[in-house]
This record gives sequence, C-alpha cells and structure tokens, in this order.
Amino acid sequence: MTDLTKKNWYINGHKSDIAFIILCPLIALVIVSLVCGPRGDNYVYSTLTPVWFAVAASVLTHAHVLLVFTRSHMNMSVFKRYKYRFTLVPLLLLVSMWVSNPMFLLMGFVGVYWDEWHSIMQTFGFGRIYDGKAGNPPLAGRKLDMGMAFVMGLLPHLVLLTYLPKTQVNGAFEEYLSVPLTIVKQYSWLVTGARIPMIVFGILYAAFYIISYRKLIKNGYQYSKAKFALFAVTGLTTITVASVYTIADGVFFGNIYHALQYIFIVMVTERSNLSEIVVKKTAVTPVNKDYRIGLLIFFLLIVPLIFILAGFRQITESWKYLAAFWLMTSIMHFWFDGFIWSVRRQDIN
Repeated sequence: MTDLTKKNWYINGHKSDIAFIILCPLIALVIVSLVCGPRGDNYVYSTLTPVWFAVAASVLTHAHVLLVFTRSHMNMSVFKRYKYRFTLVPLLLLVSMWVSNPMFLLMGFVGVYWDEWHSIMQTFGFGRIYDGKAGNPPLAGRKLDMGMAFVMGLLPHLVLLTYLPKTQVNGAFEEYLSVPLTIVKQYSWLVTGARIPMIVFGILYAAFYIISYRKLIKNGYQYSKAKFALFAVTGLTTITVASVYTIADGVFFGNIYHALQYIFIVMVTERSNLSEIVVKKTAVTPVNKDYRIGLLIFFLLIVPLIFILAGFRQITESWKYLAAFWLMTSIMHFWFDGFIWSVRRQDIN
C-alpha cells in the first residue's frame, strides 16, 4: 500500500497536500465550530451564525469560481485548442439569459444542482489522482470511488434534510433546493420516510466499498493511503457538520473547503504557465525553474483581483443583467473545470 512518507505520493508537496487537500475539510470544520453555534431547534439557519461569516463564505465561493478562467483563458495551450468553447459558448449563454427570463430561471436551477455535483467530483478527482500516483490503472475502482464520494460528501446533508420540522420543511426546500412549493406540500412525507433508507444505504455502500477494494488489493491493486485519508476526513467532518450544525452552516462548511482546495490546485497546476507568460513577455527566466514568478503573479495579482471581483459580485447580484453574467461565470466554472481535467487526463494518457 502507498505510504504517505514516500516522496511521490503527493500532488505538490508532503505538507502542503496534507494541509490544503487532505485536512482541508477538517480546517473548514474548525472554522465553522469557532464561528457558528450548534443548531438547536432551528435546522435551517441559526441566528448564532454572524452575517459577516455568511458574507465571507459567499465571497470565498465567488472568488474560486472566477479562478477557473486562469486555467481556460490564460493558459494558451488549452485556450487555442478550444477557443470557441471558451468564448462563443459563454457569450451565447449570457445573451440567452438576458433575453429570456425562463432561460435565466432554468440556469439558476441547473446551477444549484451542478454545484453539488461539481463539489463531489472535486473530492473524487483528488482521490483518483492519488490512486494514479500509486501506480493504479485509471479506470480501476473509478465507479467505486465515485459512489463513495457521493456517500461521504453529500449523503449526510441529504439525511439532515429529513429532520426538518414540518413548520420549516416547505420554505426550506423551496429556498435551498428550488423545489416548487406545491410539490413539497404534497410529497414532503416522502422526505421523512427516506431517512432510514438513506442511512442504511450509506452503511451498506461503505461495506460494499471495503469488500470490493479488498478483492482488488488481492489482485495487486495499490490502494492509496492518501486517498483513504482524504475520503475519511471528508466523510467524518461532513457527518459531524450535518449532525451538529444547520443546513446553512453546512453549506458554508462545504464551500470553504471546496474553495480552498481549488485555489490550491490551481496554484499548483498553473504556476508554470504563469511563469511562461512572463518569460515570453520579458525574457526573464525563473531561477532554478522553481516557478517563483508564477507564484508571485498568482498571489499578488490574480488572487487579490478575484476577491475584489467576488466582492463586487456580492453587492451586484440583484441587478438583472449583472446577475445573469455572474450566473454565467458559475455555470462556466463547473463546465470549464471538468472539461480541462478531461483534456489533461487524455494528454497524460
């Protein structure tokens, strides 16, 4: 089995991977526990959660969404190959939302659920990278990991929804899941009834996952300890948040660790590209090829800029045309990021 002390198990570095990928959900849980109070009888949103924390988590989320354009539009090796996907498609989507209110509403609905899937796939992707570094075939165990990413990252939050009091269930489902009120009123009893089946499913799938991988390991599969640690930390922290805090606090928790992990991985994957941009413009070569110029651009220019734009988004999302623009950036973030990973996986293979 892969040992976390081996040099080649990590994506960037031993300590940085542990801090910013594997233990990132734990860091997010610590932040939530320091700022937010236990939910008590309010399952939706606690008055103990400061408004400034909600705003800060939202700005962090919006900032990481904008960061994907570093990977798509600033990386010429990717952009030149698929320039119409990165220019024409966003423009057409934006115009369609400007001229059609139903399209705007539809994309808002899509964005809510695509966001959940995108977050789950990020954890899944890290796990697959670590398994690949252990020398495993790219498709071996892929479906098993995808299922486990769902069980540990989303299922606890779905179980929490089944505990919503009847006085809150209608408004909460309409607000957080964009489910029509009439449907909620008619079928809310199904939500409560799904609680035990979902818990049983999670336990049975975990057992199935372990048994399946034991069989693979007997046939030479090298299960990565880094992947196990990431999945375990993500699952345990998600269960803790769903057991103690409100739905809103759970959203903040997920957004924090997802955004921090994403900022980290973009820094790792794009620092060489950012360095090359400067080299081509100024003929300056990074000392010892350590990408210091790229890191300076990332932390002194790109990161401050995306947070400024995220703050601007926070105060302008109620403006119709800008709201459509910001929604377009979110939708493109989900699509661009998954697409870029697919391109690079094909390049590597």
